[in-house]
Amino acid sequence: MKINKQEIEHLAELSRLQLSDEEKEKMAKEMGSILDFVNDLQGLDVEDEKPFLFEDQINITREDKNGKEKKVEQYLQAAPERERQFFKVPRIL
Repeated sequence: MKINKQEIEHLAELSRLQLSDEEKEKMAKEMGSILDFVNDLQGLDVEDEKPFLFEDQINITREDKNGKEKKVEQYLQAAPERERQFFKVPRIL
């Protein structure tokens, strides 16, 4: 499928791109190739093909388990500075 320069200019304007004349020509050729490929795919006969599904896949993720819980006080002991039950950090604003 042939894409002309005016269509590329229109698409560039819609997407707010500034393209040189060389880039427009290159883009027209590349988009034409892509559309030709899509047209070829549309012409394929896939009536007898089975869809690719993941039904036979098993869940390989690990089960959620509660790890060792640490007390808040244990974490706060490692803090250089603290205020009540909070870490005290330098002000950044």
